[in-house]
Amino acid sequence: MKIIAIVGPTGVGKTKLSLELAKHYNAEILNCDSMQIYKELNIGTAKIIDKEGIKHHMLDICSIKDTYSVYDYQKEARKILNNLIKKNTNVIIVGGTGLYLKALLYDYKFNIDNKERKELTRKEKDNLKLIYDTCFIGLTTDRNKLYEIINSRVDKMFEDGLLDEVKNLYNNKYVIKAIGYKELYEYINNNITLDKAKELIKQRSRNYAKRQYTWFNNQMDIKWIDVDFNNFSNTVNMSIKLIDRLQK
Repeated sequence: MKIIAIVGPTGVGKTKLSLELAKHYNAEILNCDSMQIYKELNIGTAKIIDKEGIKHHMLDICSIKDTYSVYDYQKEARKILNNLIKKNTNVIIVGGTGLYLKALLYDYKFNIDNKERKELTRKEKDNLKLIYDTCFIGLTTDRNKLYEIINSRVDKMFEDGLLDEVKNLYNNKYVIKAIGYKELYEYINNNITLDKAKELIKQRSRNYAKRQYTWFNNQMDIKWIDVDFNNFSNTVNMSIKLIDRLQK
């Protein structure tokens, strides 16, 4: 069986590739995005709508009113992953939250003391043992192209109703600190204009993408693929060839 992790910056096409690879390998998909686990966060997290009949795990598993940590994710996601391994089912792990992915696949331990969940103190660059045989595929593109995609993606989120989604959360007294939500809270509170909120969302999304690149490059052995946005099937085929070569 195969375990494939698709990583990369926001907006680069991870979800699209995960669907194509799941169809090719008859796999199930395991979400590794820390915001997509929440039922109420949809538009601002670019949560998948059409799953194309493919089984997805760790999406919409809790409410934002619940306390949910990386430790909780590790326990639940590992249980699912281990069950899929027992069934000899191929797994596609997809998402941009590096810490969640590392907690899932590596020997990442936590201290449990007085019912508090505390991460063991360790340096960011400590080499942890990989406990699952995983092929790491990273999607990348020219930085200017990526920023263009991110800006367009934010515009599309507003067209799809992001402001209404945030207003509903605000009216229900849910405090969301994720990008795309906190900026619109500032707008609703009359601290900034809507145009300024949009500008900040785009800027912070671009900055987040840069941090994602840095994190994955420093933490994991990623095989990077340049995305062909004009013919995405080329990206899919390149990924399949690489995966089959690495995981025979």
